[in-house]
Amino acid sequence: MSLIRLFSFRFILISFVVSAQPWLAWAETAEKVSKYDYLPSDEVIAIDVGEQKSEVLIRPWIGKKKLGAAIMFANTGMDADSAGLQAFLRRNLTHTGWATISITPPNSVVTPNFATSPEEVAKAGEGKEIQKSSEPTQQFSDETWKKIREKQELFVVQSMDQLDAIGKPFPGKRILITTAQGAGLTISLLSKNKLPKPDILVIINPYMRQIDENQALPKLLAELDLPVLDIQSRDGHRASLNTVERRRELSPHNSPYRYSQQLMSLNLNQETAWQVCLELIEGFAQRINKAYP
Repeated sequence: MSLIRLFSFRFILISFVVSAQPWLAWAETAEKVSKYDYLPSDEVIAIDVGEQKSEVLIRPWIGKKKLGAAIMFANTGMDADSAGLQAFLRRNLTHTGWATISITPPNSVVTPNFATSPEEVAKAGEGKEIQKSSEPTQQFSDETWKKIREKQELFVVQSMDQLDAIGKPFPGKRILITTAQGAGLTISLLSKNKLPKPDILVIINPYMRQIDENQALPKLLAELDLPVLDIQSRDGHRASLNTVERRRELSPHNSPYRYSQQLMSLNLNQETAWQVCLELIEGFAQRINKAYP
């Protein structure tokens, strides 16, 4: 190779490396950017949950009323500022005297997807039993599901354990607001005394994925010794709708400060319904505050 060609090759290589530097720097920066980069940096707190990284979102009081903090825990698989009801309540409760502390829920459980390799397909005359198309897909084994549930519960407990320090700037009562499977997990954990008892519990369309767990939910809820606001929308998950009557039947009767079930005629995908939820929560909290100042 001539000296001229060797020099030209080195020049091109150096030029490529130099021009790549800005892209490499951008890539490194992009990895560090939070998915909440649209929020003020003082509203986002990074925490360690076991070996995982997680984030908690904080919004302080707006106005003179300072009643305490609302801890928000959405459905599994969502984030701490999921669009819709979660984001609406997180921002608007602060105008009613409640600072908001939103934790990231654990990951949701993906339904198992089974694929049969060609060599495993039964051939005529072999007598192998195969699953019929009309039969429900095989689910997790009891042992596997137990491990999944324990992992989810541990994530919630370890996240909640850090909220005392995070919520110190907001003294007062504590409302725990949970939705869907997040609400089911919360009821289960409170019944096991694995979470500190809030002053008020708000559950929205609560359910558990496993049939036996879901059927046990109303009894666990009825046994909790704290004020509960139970909100059910008509577009809630079928598992939640299946237990709504049982939740009301098992609840303490003639105890408005202990349990209140509110059935909404609106779907939660409507902004009007978000405002209704906010008013229900604010009204119930005011009632409890007057009864137990």
